[in-house]
Amino acid sequence: MFEYFTSSLKILTHLALNPPSILTFLTFSSLMRKLWIQLCAVLVFFTSLCAPCMADPHEDVLKLLKQDLTEQAFVMVNAYLQDHPQDPQMRFWQGNLWVKKGVSNKASEVFLRLTQDYPELSEPYNNLGILQFQAGDFLSAKSSFESALKVQPDFVNAMENLGDTYLLLARSTLDQAKELDPKSTSTKYKLELIHQMLSEWSKHPKK
Repeated sequence: MFEYFTSSLKILTHLALNPPSILTFLTFSSLMRKLWIQLCAVLVFFTSLCAPCMADPHEDVLKLLKQDLTEQAFVMVNAYLQDHPQDPQMRFWQGNLWVKKGVSNKASEVFLRLTQDYPELSEPYNNLGILQFQAGDFLSAKSSFESALKVQPDFVNAMENLGDTYLLLARSTLDQAKELDPKSTSTKYKLELIHQMLSEWSKHPKK
């Protein structure tokens, strides 16, 4: 299951868009300080008046996602990233939207860059791992899910995904063992058990 939104991403988005101002470290003359205080008061006043009518692009995108309006959300996300290219939440949504559009390679690139730029976030690792799993790259998927759990040990979704990956890795390894020793009854028995599990698994897809 792909992850779509976390509070940690929201916090990082705020920090990315509102870095500490260098003005904090400047000193002002008495007159300039008074003018600055007056200007700040005016800005606060007008901001309070305009706040109700200022839309949050993140909320707008989230509404479109909930309505499954992929194309509209994709356009809005890309437009926002033109001016805020480091926004982690928008980049994360961009990756998920690439998945919905069936362009897995683009999605993988987005999630990979997010893991590099924001290694403290677990969700990009998880989504990257899912794409690697779907591509049959189980070793890379295993590494991604383990990274997600290293960041967030109680990430249940990543735990289940890692378990699925171990199962497919076990099948792959046992297939190789069977080729080397076709007469091994224990290898054959284990493969039969795994195939039964996978057959049941296909009847109950994840939600």
